[in-house]
Amino acid sequence: MKTSMTCLLLLASLFIACSRNEKPFAYNGRMDTDVIRLVAKTAGTIDTLSFKEGDLVKKGQLLVKVNDRRLRLQLKQQQAQLDELNANLQAIESKQRQLQSQLNFNRQTLAKTRAMLKQGAATQQQVDQLQTEVDILGARLEEIMTNKELIASKRRQLQAAIDITRLNIKDSRITAPIQGLVINRFVNLYESVAPGSPLLELADLSVLKATIYVPLTKLNRLKLGQKATVKIDGTDETFEGKITWIASEAEFTPKTILTEETRTSLVYAVQIEVPNPGQKLKIGMPVEVYIEKE
Repeated sequence: MKTSMTCLLLLASLFIACSRNEKPFAYNGRMDTDVIRLVAKTAGTIDTLSFKEGDLVKKGQLLVKVNDRRLRLQLKQQQAQLDELNANLQAIESKQRQLQSQLNFNRQTLAKTRAMLKQGAATQQQVDQLQTEVDILGARLEEIMTNKELIASKRRQLQAAIDITRLNIKDSRITAPIQGLVINRFVNLYESVAPGSPLLELADLSVLKATIYVPLTKLNRLKLGQKATVKIDGTDETFEGKITWIASEAEFTPKTILTEETRTSLVYAVQIEVPNPGQKLKIGMPVEVYIEKE
């Protein structure tokens, strides 16, 4: 009886030891990252192209400049038109003040003359003449105010056009939104481009992602934030990462990922984010991913 109990304890210890030494799940994957495509925002001819494919560029660095001479001439013309409108508006406002002052004076005179008419010190003809002058001044003042509003409206429209021209001048300079690697260039120096024309593609290599495909039977063992080890295929060098995304919908296993037996099975895509400070990991590099059990 004691011998049987000892055997059972040995078997239990062996089982626990095997469970603790169980190898982590291993998957094949490929390194990738988000790619930013920069496009032209204005039409024109490229007069500056300060990068090559494979260059590492800094955030804010000038990459492409579209010739903006036509835009700057347009801005000068618009500014001259705005100056003319401002001068006209000032002249109208000055005239408006004069007419308003004259109208106020005539109204006061009219009120006094009507009072004098009641006392017999003025005639009806004088009252009628002053009333006519007040009506004429009022009509002229309304006309001036209408013209003033029209000029003010044109000025607002022209100011909006100037703002757009200035924005186009600014957009003629394409700078790097991030520090990254130029992976594709689509234009050449002195080439004409239109708004929306692709210029280059930029990738941030400081953090890469490995995508693996996990069968449903093992999916419940994974969770967001879980640590993973990424090993460059064919070497012993490893990198530490963590799971940042688990697909909520199954898909067929890509034929380039797993074995012939599992190609027809349904799997879930899982992404592992891997810091890449030395930029040893490259886009498209095949890797092995090991996920420790928790």
